[in-house]
Amino acid sequence: MLRCGNKDLGSSSSAFRNRGAACISTLAVSRLSVMEGPDLLENGNIPQKRKFPCFQVALVFILITISALVPVVFCLFHLKQAPGPCWAHGFLKKPSHSEVPMLWEWNLEHCDGVVQKDDDQYLTIKKSGNYFIYAQVHHVKSMEASFAVELYKMPNISLNKAVGSNMGDVKGSINFGRPIFLQEGDKLGCRVNNKYLDSLEPGDQTYWGLYKI
Repeated sequence: MLRCGNKDLGSSSSAFRNRGAACISTLAVSRLSVMEGPDLLENGNIPQKRKFPCFQVALVFILITISALVPVVFCLFHLKQAPGPCWAHGFLKKPSHSEVPMLWEWNLEHCDGVVQKDDDQYLTIKKSGNYFIYAQVHHVKSMEASFAVELYKMPNISLNKAVGSNMGDVKGSINFGRPIFLQEGDKLGCRVNNKYLDSLEPGDQTYWGLYKI
């Protein structure tokens, strides 16, 4: 015989259905009560999230800002300390027969303590190291002999030389460039093998210089 709680269920089908329904309802209510327990415990027992005071939030923000600015400050400091390589470049001034050796209009960048100009004629090395030297000359009159340009170290040591146009050519240019090791105190100049300086075109067509590498 089926029991629900402390009551016996009769053998009749009608009584069985009625009492069975009541039993199922009672079991459902009991199960619902058991299932609701964890939800109530969950809502009441989990601790709330800790709230940070305003000064802690501000401190975190400051630390993040500083960490973001450190690379920028480092890059600016590095650029300030290393502005660029020394570069000395000279254009030929308007020549005349009395200008021997040739005179140059110098432009020196980042060369303090590295290279200095000397009387518009020479460059003096102030710091030993590797340099790249270069030169170009351009003539606008016919040459009586082969045309050549040379960079030299005082008093008379050739550093590099190039030969260009043959005699009879009205116009022509020659140029060269090469790396070289120079020592502190070296005094450099540029010359051509033509005594008529007015055959050369001044300005940006005739120049020489160097930069530190």
